[in-house]
Amino acid sequence: MAPKRKVNESIVANLPIPDPSMPIKIPGDSKIEIQNRSRNLTVYASKVVDSVAYNAMLSYPEGQQEKCVAVCRRLEHAHALFDILASCSHSNIIEPIGIWEEKGTKLAYIVFPCFDGPLSLIPTEEIFDVEDATNDKSYTFGFTDQGCKIFVEMFMAVKYVNDLYDDEQIPLKALNFDESKIFYQLNAQRDYRVLLTDFKLEISPTGNARNNRKGKGKASSTVPTVDELKVANWNGLGQLLQKLHKNLGLHAELNHFAELLGKKTVKYEDLVWEAGLWEHNSKVQFIREIYWHYNNDEAKISQLKLRASLGLKSCIDKLEVNKSREPNKEINDKSLYNSLFFLRVYMVAHRDDLIKGYSGAKETVEDRKAVVRLLMKECPTYMVKLIAEIRHLGWIKESPFLRSK
Repeated sequence: MAPKRKVNESIVANLPIPDPSMPIKIPGDSKIEIQNRSRNLTVYASKVVDSVAYNAMLSYPEGQQEKCVAVCRRLEHAHALFDILASCSHSNIIEPIGIWEEKGTKLAYIVFPCFDGPLSLIPTEEIFDVEDATNDKSYTFGFTDQGCKIFVEMFMAVKYVNDLYDDEQIPLKALNFDESKIFYQLNAQRDYRVLLTDFKLEISPTGNARNNRKGKGKASSTVPTVDELKVANWNGLGQLLQKLHKNLGLHAELNHFAELLGKKTVKYEDLVWEAGLWEHNSKVQFIREIYWHYNNDEAKISQLKLRASLGLKSCIDKLEVNKSREPNKEINDKSLYNSLFFLRVYMVAHRDDLIKGYSGAKETVEDRKAVVRLLMKECPTYMVKLIAEIRHLGWIKESPFLRSK
């Protein structure tokens, strides 16, 4: 029996009679009991654009109607998937309304609240910060703020499901990252909220898969282990990243992130240190924190002077920073200390008088975000290298990603 659910009054309406020319599929006269009241489901042949979900309608005894969507599955798979989704409690994993079985068949419809569309329909430029979304040669500067939010929501949903595996709260099934089965809702502020709706069902949906294991600590060939499924979830997220990026080439930070997601052993603790996830403000704050650690600490400064530079010379030259500096105060890039000095002054402080000698296009240095873009284009791996160095030194224990979320 489906869980109790209050009608969403904001989407209850006296809806017009459907166009008689539209093919309509009504699953017999089946109904499901909720709060001792029956509700009839009408499933229309029209699908939500570019998705597996059908447009549908719930009819209540009082004459109310509620728009919804329905996904058709084999009967046993529908019940298995419904049980998993109903057991989840996460803002980015959609809560199903119920199941309607089609009489005389082995099919059932899982019914969900309405959403605005599948992930595949979100324009590329809404997710990725690109120079020109119409040009496949255009440079990509990572996620937009909106894209970062979208991906972080999926990222945290994966973390949530993986934790459920550890606590043995759900049967063993991996998430399905088919972009036609991941949906979004768009609010009045044009903010997207991602909704995951599906789990892969390669294993038998009958019973708890954990009971099918052969021997303590061993899994049968048909039942994945918890670790295998956790890795499969991260791998699926990496493949989705590639799909969403479509014809644009992943730049160094996103490529490094995708490679880590594709590894056989993926740790959440490492993923949160990926520069590809970080917004430009997180990068700026990270450099501030590093400065606070080594400022007036001669031992730490000595450590930095022994580490290799981040390879920022081309950016130093491009910005013509030494044009306005005294000869004895010129900035070089001989060590990590020098690289950090440059980043702190030009990426973090960013005072107008510090770029007065720059003769290039002013929009490339007009604010911190512009400088981050320039650094990413001139020295694509600088932040990946910097994160690796600071983690090796052990100065900063918590990822800026976690603090910002």
